[in-house]
Amino acid sequence: MSVGRESLVTTDPGPGIAARARGGRPWIVAVVLLAAIVALLVVTSRPSDYTPLSTENSTDTGTRALAQILRQHHVEVTQIDRLSRAGIADPAATTVVVANPELLTSGQLGSLADYPGDLVLLGADDSAFAALGLPVETALGFLPEVADAACQDPDAVAAGEVRVDHLGVRATAGGDVTVCFAQRDGAGAMARVEDGARTLTVIASTGLVTNGRLADLGHAALALRVTGRHPDLVWYVADGFDPTLLTWAGDDAGGGSGDGGVGRETLSELEASPDFLPPGTGTALYALGLALVFAAIWRGRRFGALVREPMPVVVRSSEATRGRARLYRRARATGRSAAALRAATATRIARRIGVPRTAGRADLVESIRRATGRSTAEIEALLYGAPPADDAALLTLLTALDALESEVHRP
Repeated sequence: MSVGRESLVTTDPGPGIAARARGGRPWIVAVVLLAAIVALLVVTSRPSDYTPLSTENSTDTGTRALAQILRQHHVEVTQIDRLSRAGIADPAATTVVVANPELLTSGQLGSLADYPGDLVLLGADDSAFAALGLPVETALGFLPEVADAACQDPDAVAAGEVRVDHLGVRATAGGDVTVCFAQRDGAGAMARVEDGARTLTVIASTGLVTNGRLADLGHAALALRVTGRHPDLVWYVADGFDPTLLTWAGDDAGGGSGDGGVGRETLSELEASPDFLPPGTGTALYALGLALVFAAIWRGRRFGALVREPMPVVVRSSEATRGRARLYRRARATGRSAAALRAATATRIARRIGVPRTAGRADLVESIRRATGRSTAEIEALLYGAPPADDAALLTLLTALDALESEVHRP
């Protein structure tokens, strides 16, 4: 009985892991982008607020502790992200706190100057002082130091002493203003102006109202007395992207409706302002930047691994050498040509006499000297001399190198 021999069937190997990865690159990119979007949503959806001087910020740079204490003392604290959302019903019973006054526009400063209620600025800025008519200017302190009230303001006297930062304020010449907690160089942490029925207060050393330093010295007493004078407190942290103006009841210009409009001026007047930015400009810029990044990733040119392609014709090495030589000659690159000739000659000679590739210049020259009997200086000049100045010198060097190579024999 004969047993049939089974034939072996072979198939081409399938694509490797690298090829499969290249084929599935769009899916990989999609998964990575999806993971990035999910991570971004998770990070941005965290309830914590990290904006400095924000009443919702519970870190050392925030003012959440101050807001919580004020609420315990029956002060209604409302933080707004747009001035037009203030909608103050009773200016006489409402204190407006503005952090980062250096980011306010001229229109916003004008609306704050017209506000009839108490105003507190957290920070120092000369343009804001000028717009509000405050006879003070910014002053740089040499070093932070603890200073006594040194004034007759009741809030400052109750605080006793506070720490003055590098940035402070000082009164201008002829100004009717009370500066408290002044350093030795005159920079004070606080300035106050009584303007009729309202009070304008500047706290230049903003660190004393933050969570990290509220419990130090008399910071809590000063912050609570300055911001808690009335039952209502509107807190605004300027960010530079809000063009709206402060609104309150009884404003004849139309800003007292509290309906979230663009402010006290009409829209046409606001658009005529050189620093006008439409509402939502900041969000639109962020979205546009994100779209540009995605477009760059989508349309960006991807460079993969080099692929060897068969040439349509066979080019002989002699023809390639002649073509490269013509290019060198046309470019008058005699130095580069001489370097290539010398390197090739030295490589062939070293291989012939058994000099390793790791040998240095001196070892190679000494080996060639023993093999040819020529002097060391002559060999140095041929293999490592100055580049030829013209084609004639290059031909002379080529002839000399050929003669040197022909003289080499194994020692």
